[in-house]
This record gives sequence, structure tokens and C-alpha cells, in this order.
Amino acid sequence: MAQPYLPTFSGKRYSVGPEAIKGRPAFTSAIGKCISMWSYVDNELGGLFGILLGADSEAAHRVFLILRRWSHQREALEAAAEGRLSNDEMTVYRSLIVDYRTLEAQRNDLGHGCFGVCPDDEDLLFVISVQHHVLWQADILPKHLKGEIPVDSHEGLKQHLYVYRMSDLDALHRRMERLWWDMFYFNGYLRSPRDSGRLAEFRRLFESPRIQQHMPNVK
Repeated sequence: MAQPYLPTFSGKRYSVGPEAIKGRPAFTSAIGKCISMWSYVDNELGGLFGILLGADSEAAHRVFLILRRWSHQREALEAAAEGRLSNDEMTVYRSLIVDYRTLEAQRNDLGHGCFGVCPDDEDLLFVISVQHHVLWQADILPKHLKGEIPVDSHEGLKQHLYVYRMSDLDALHRRMERLWWDMFYFNGYLRSPRDSGRLAEFRRLFESPRIQQHMPNVK
């Protein structure tokens, strides 16, 4: 899990820019793996929408893709799930959605972030959202042009800078992959609920610690 740069890493130097991770192929690979895996998670989410509508078709999937904002997609999924799923199925569905929401936020941090590296520690990756990077530049660059140099020109950047270690990215990828498998099995069961093998997969999923840990919050 990424940590804020302040205060833990305040003593670490950083270099943020479009060429920052060019010399760190391990990081570019780890970021790419996470973003690539998330595309398949989204693929299963789109499949789930079609299943819940009872129309696992191209038309249903096209409608879901038009609802680009996650808040809109979630509302559509929730409405469809309420009319289709049993109690245990709803528990699994809502648990998966909790994980999806958490991991999607981290995927977006990587997919829409400005990156930096530490010249003194190759295991550190710095990330700041484009939004916060733009706001920092919009504040600090006019001041510099006017000769108004703050004591710390990077204060606004540091406040929104986050730090990943390689182990954080590896753990994030594993969680995304696990969610993909869970959604894959859940969708398979919903497509063939009377199949004994699919039902067994669903029961294993329902009883797994990943689902059970969410149960007090998803009823």
C-alpha cells in the first residue's frame, strides 16, 4: 500500500518528470502489469452487468460501457443485483464490489499519475496525481515568474506525493489478480447455477476469508 511522502519519507530526495522512470524498467513493468490486469477485472465487471440483466449480450455490455463513471456503473449494477441475486449471492457480489472500489482507486493512481524516483534508493517510486501536480504548478510557477520564491517551492507537491515500494506494486497486482479470479468464478456460477461444479466454486468463494471478512459490512 502506498504511503504519503510526508512525514516518513521527508528526508528522501526525488526526481519527478516524464523521463523519471525511464531508467527503472522494473517499475515500468510492475505498473504495466497492474494496469493490464485491471482491464480484465473491468471485463468481468461488464460481463456481470449483462448476466444480472438476464441478457448476457453485446447490447447489454455496450450500455454498461456508456456508463463510464464508476458511480453510475455501480448504481446500475446494484439495481440489477437487487432483482436477481439471492442472499448468499448478494453477499459475494457486495464483497467483490468493496474490493473493486478499493483497487480501482489504486489503479487510477497509477494510470493517471506523474511518477518520480529516488536517486538514493532504487526501491522507491513516487507518484502524484495529475490533478494535484497541475494545481501545484499553477500555484508555484507564477510566483517564480514574479520573483516570489517560497522557502520550499515543493511544499505543495510533497503534500500530495505518495510512495510505493516494489513489494507494494507486487502485492497490488496479486490482489487484482485474485479479484479477477473471484469475479471469473462468480460470473461462471451465475451463468450456470445448476451446474454442480460451478455451484462448488461458488460455495468455496462464499466461504473464503476474502468474502467472509466483508460480511459484517455488506449485509
